[in-house]
Amino acid sequence: MKINPIVNSNPNQTNFKAVNQKYLKEAENWYKRIGDIDSSWYESLRDDVCLFGDISSKDGIDTMNAIKKYVKEGSKSCYNHILECIKRG
Repeated sequence: MKINPIVNSNPNQTNFKAVNQKYLKEAENWYKRIGDIDSSWYESLRDDVCLFGDISSKDGIDTMNAIKKYVKEGSKSCYNHILECIKRG
């Protein structure tokens, strides 16, 4: 049986197949409140992927890629560090 890919109807939003919606919404809320994503968000996602295994590495990577647009320049090193941790598993 062939599974059709998810089609994104919003052309302004990047299409990722495995974004964790809970973490995406939290990142959007942080961005709306303070204009950046709090470090506790990164730590929580990293722990759910690497420590607890509640989220797959693929889902974690896609989630990180989806929130990249919310990351301020000063937070890029934190973002990149957590992304590398998730990629390594």
